[in-house]
Amino acid sequence: MIASHQHRFIFLKTRKTAGTSVEIALSKVCGPDDVITEISPEDEKLRQAAGGRAPQNFEAPPQPRKAYNHMGAKATRDLVGADVFADYFTFAIERNPWDAVVSLYYWKYKDRPELPDFETYVQEIWIEQLANNRRLYRIRGKMALDRVLRYESLDDELREVWEHLGLPGEPDLPRAKGNARPAGHYRELYTPASKDRVATVFADTIDAFGYEF
Repeated sequence: MIASHQHRFIFLKTRKTAGTSVEIALSKVCGPDDVITEISPEDEKLRQAAGGRAPQNFEAPPQPRKAYNHMGAKATRDLVGADVFADYFTFAIERNPWDAVVSLYYWKYKDRPELPDFETYVQEIWIEQLANNRRLYRIRGKMALDRVLRYESLDDELREVWEHLGLPGEPDLPRAKGNARPAGHYRELYTPASKDRVATVFADTIDAFGYEF
């Protein structure tokens, strides 16, 4: 999560949506009073190499409570205050669920010599946890942010946000956590059963954003 008082924006990071790369890019334009939460040590090295600000101002006090990675809209609103949350430009990212499930599959098992059966993996709880992305940008089931960018057109949409906020320079996204997945289309891994499982678990997201297999 990043809350920039200098540029009056709040970015909430969802899972498997290039959120770390966006955080790194945004941290490069942050000021000394902005809130920047921690990411993994590996990604912190990438942020340092990119010239981004290190984690800062996320531990309480002076904040009323600690800010953290993958912080949801309600917790963030409680942290910064309802007036600031309403006044700042708030945004996050969402992704085609069938693609996101495949991305998580390769990332979760990247250190194993052999991948587990995809059909079995899709039936496990991991994808239900991934579907909770929707809770990060909603409060009591309703959209709470000004904009949810689409991962599929992230470069263009992030550039629009950059221009809307009047941020300096151009958004430069490093490739964070992007090396675990081999080339190929996500559809190649699915059977009708696994396709339907994702459709059921992510029904709300698919309906809200019009995603198709």
